[in-house]
Amino acid sequence: MTHPLVQNDVMLVNPAPDTLVFALDRARPGTTAAEVPRLGDPTWNLAALSHRESTTNLSIVWDKEPTPLLPGLKRAAWALLNLPTPQSLLTESRAATRERPAVATLRSVIRSWGYLARWLGTRPIGALAEITPELMEEYATERGSQDIDRRVLIHELFSITRLWAFAPFLLPQDRIPLPPWENPEVGGTGAYADGIRQWQRGGENATAPIHPSVMSPLLVWALRTLTDLAPDILAARAQMRRILNNTPKSAQPGGRDKLRAYLRHLDQTGQPVPGFNSLRIQTIRQAHQRRTNSAPPPLPVHNQYVAGLLGVSVGQVNGSVGSSLLAFPGLTTGDGAPLSTEISGCINGRPWRGAIDFEEVQDLSEHLMTAGLIVIAYLSGIRPQEVLQLERGCCTTEHRTDGTVRHCIIGRHFKTVTDNRGNHIPQGAVRDFPWTVIAPVQQAVTVLEDLTDGQLLFPRSLSKCYKPRTYLGSAFTPALAVARIRRFAAWANELARQHGRDHELIPDDPEGAITLRRFRRTIAWFIVRRPSGRIALGIQYGHVTASLADGYGGRSTMDMLQILDLEQALATAEILAAAAERLTVGEGVSGPAVGRYLAAANEFQNTYAGGFLTKRQHKALITNPRLQVFDHPESFLTCNYDPHTALCNPARGKADATDQRTPSHSRCQSACPNISRTDAHMDLAAAEVERITAEIGDGLVPHPIRRRLEQRRQSLSALIAGHRTSRVTNTPEGIHA
Repeated sequence: MTHPLVQNDVMLVNPAPDTLVFALDRARPGTTAAEVPRLGDPTWNLAALSHRESTTNLSIVWDKEPTPLLPGLKRAAWALLNLPTPQSLLTESRAATRERPAVATLRSVIRSWGYLARWLGTRPIGALAEITPELMEEYATERGSQDIDRRVLIHELFSITRLWAFAPFLLPQDRIPLPPWENPEVGGTGAYADGIRQWQRGGENATAPIHPSVMSPLLVWALRTLTDLAPDILAARAQMRRILNNTPKSAQPGGRDKLRAYLRHLDQTGQPVPGFNSLRIQTIRQAHQRRTNSAPPPLPVHNQYVAGLLGVSVGQVNGSVGSSLLAFPGLTTGDGAPLSTEISGCINGRPWRGAIDFEEVQDLSEHLMTAGLIVIAYLSGIRPQEVLQLERGCCTTEHRTDGTVRHCIIGRHFKTVTDNRGNHIPQGAVRDFPWTVIAPVQQAVTVLEDLTDGQLLFPRSLSKCYKPRTYLGSAFTPALAVARIRRFAAWANELARQHGRDHELIPDDPEGAITLRRFRRTIAWFIVRRPSGRIALGIQYGHVTASLADGYGGRSTMDMLQILDLEQALATAEILAAAAERLTVGEGVSGPAVGRYLAAANEFQNTYAGGFLTKRQHKALITNPRLQVFDHPESFLTCNYDPHTALCNPARGKADATDQRTPSHSRCQSACPNISRTDAHMDLAAAEVERITAEIGDGLVPHPIRRRLEQRRQSLSALIAGHRTSRVTNTPEGIHA
């Protein structure tokens, strides 16, 4: 029920305390009216508005807000959730909003209103209408002076603009004036005016790639888990499930006799009774030992394991195991309940572990699922939400007539799924074009299909702590994925130490938690920044690049190809910025392309230096033929790439020469006219000469290898000498030889 108020023929928002926060027909199928929050509730959980299986808890907690402003904030939030976005925002091109924004956006907007309200709590403000432009200006200035990401600040300010946009539909006391950053006569705050374009872009360019020293061992352990360890984990899980399925719920005839016969067999063969050695039990025993200053009590019998093994109920085991053990005083409780499955996987040529315990199966299954998540998210380029919602049967394999094999994944996407009015569709849609993936991704999908029973490849139910929630989906949430990856890294590090593979330890990432979104940025970083495009275990990024290009055919939205272009632009900008800086302090350059190298550095310095590159500038940078500069320190050179003359380009001199947009470092030739060399490259070459000299001098190198090393040392020494005699510098006074 609402209390209708009308002003200028507009129905004003004034819902009653028992009004549903959003209509039931907009909620996830299966949601009941009792699960939809009411206006007067202290907490609004908006998760039911999202139809994604990977939905997380989307709550608004109102008891943090100042009491005088709380009623107005709730009425405004109700309007935001139920009314279309005002036309004043839809017609403003820089607003980048939709008539019906996604629920995560709505929640973020409401929380931003809460930040402003709490800031106003120390001031004598009794209603939203009492907020002045001067107060908003002061708030924006204060927030801007804090250590807040600029994009976050811009979003917060635009959220306040949304509140103003709803003013015609709100009660007079709930209306705020036009924010100063939206007032053309004022000119806007610096934070808003300078940062709006950056906020509009958003996307992967603001996402930090995973550090190479973290990504490489993480991928090594994920692939090893899927290939070498998965058979053992799957076999152990299958046996655990057979034991669970063989446990009747009610007592069975002859159960006591079965248990006594089983204990007699253990006593005669000298085997211990399977024990329950979980982390919780260990904690209890250690606490008992500290409290009593005595030996810890014996481990309890693993009732579930014994019951499933014998086909009796857990209650029968609990009721008779104590008296039965008295009949066999020599029996002891073992340190766990090991399964009988054999260990076939090896690390360093020896079994990767001993027998798998019944209580370890769940943890190992979670690690196996996480390994699949890492491989798919990293090597496919699929967006995080699409990865989390992949289903059984999503991957198909096509054997082509030319002998090649093509693996494709079809998933459900969400980000750009809108109706004919541009509104977000919460259910998403199945992609029109499949993702083309490489073999490790296909193998990961296969393992996950063997691991899980339901339709989803990443169900939340595969967890020790699973708690079903009607308003949530059934898949991993992004936050759960982060936690699982953190646990996987800790487990992999433990294995690395046990097997003496310290070089495969996974360090903490300097940029913080490893999120799924960062995988997508990282593969683009590796493809662009690593010559020859090689990653751990010899998987070639060249193959990944081709797969991504194939998988994105016909798409026009922000996709992996655009991320690759963006990463290429960022790499080029870094190379040219560093070149311009070194040239300023007198670095020398030599080689046939020295003129083009100097010109490129100067043009970049004059055009782009000192500013934040916009999306348009990124595109201009990678399409400017004069700025195609690629550093290749492994070959002690920089390639000033011209597809028409590059010796690495098989189509040079032909009409289709420009089809190869970047150099092929694996086919680099020393006679290429695109080469330039700097003092920094020659320092690297000199260090290589010293290393070769030391290797020759130890006297242990076979003669044929010694000859090759001497030839390489001679070649590098000639290269260094030639550079020193022909190098030129580019100072403010001009080019000097």
